[in-house]
Amino acid sequence: MLEAFELGAPGLQGMGWLGALADKLAIKLAGGLLEVHQFADGNASIIRLLVHKLIPAVAPGTSGFEDIATSRFDYRALDRDDQTTRIRLDSTVVGAREKGGDRVEVDYVQKGRALRVTAKQCVLACYNGIIPHLCPELPDAQKEALRYGVKVPFVYANVVLRSGRAFSKLGATRVDCPEDPFIMLASAPPTTTGGYEPPRGPDDPMVVLMMASPTPAPQAGETTRELYRLGRHQIYSTPFATYEQQIRDQLQALLGAHGFDHENDIRAITVNRIPHGYAYEYMALEDPEWGEGQAPHGIGRAPFGRISIANSDSEASAYLDAAINAAWRAVQEQTAN
Repeated sequence: MLEAFELGAPGLQGMGWLGALADKLAIKLAGGLLEVHQFADGNASIIRLLVHKLIPAVAPGTSGFEDIATSRFDYRALDRDDQTTRIRLDSTVVGAREKGGDRVEVDYVQKGRALRVTAKQCVLACYNGIIPHLCPELPDAQKEALRYGVKVPFVYANVVLRSGRAFSKLGATRVDCPEDPFIMLASAPPTTTGGYEPPRGPDDPMVVLMMASPTPAPQAGETTRELYRLGRHQIYSTPFATYEQQIRDQLQALLGAHGFDHENDIRAITVNRIPHGYAYEYMALEDPEWGEGQAPHGIGRAPFGRISIANSDSEASAYLDAAINAAWRAVQEQTAN
């Protein structure tokens, strides 16, 4: 109920004076009480800004915030011997362990080769659920806590339309469709940050964002965490052709009355399957009320010698600020030694 009120969800108008008040507040918030800064490519631009700050040679002609979304990165500059900061891509970590009490060994695989790097400290900022496999020397209670949270599965589709005329006639920027394959669709936010130029009018091409959370309905009292795992397998097993047909059918049903023809008006479709999506956030209807520091994420993120644990999972919150807070905490743990 609180989430519905905060989001101004459909149906509030039918709840009398309280619903009308919540609806007005939601409209005011959307209209400017909350200032939202959003890049055209989402949080990717934030990561690109961080990388550019650490390794300016990756994009020497980039000024920063003003053109980061359209900058071209030279990935060869990320991992050079003459740099104090090095970022190694395509290197999957398969193990981390303390060695001798004064260093950490990290095993990883790159292009089929097993390699190892040694350091004084290590931060594991990955999906917390796999850390028990990466670091099997952790205490059993900590490994059990790390396994508790289950990532929320998502599918995000970006659909390029020949023009935004039909969507403009619809008169909405977001539509919630709880019974359809994609439960939400919206016009891309008209951001001009990072050097990106949005559509200027309804005749310009536009991008429609569509989101699905393929979590099946419970059949035998399954927990939400169990349903998330089932949804993950559903994402893996659904082919692109099925997603494409769902997108075409749903957009045609929504926009057909406004002159939309999916065969002519859809120019491109990109489907991003994210089976390990948002960090798990506790639910009052299912999860216990743990005492201070006793929730699974608090137990799971405890430092293990020279190894610290970050990622938004360690904050039990799915958003960027949680990931930043986790990173800050993990670095503070290690630099305090």
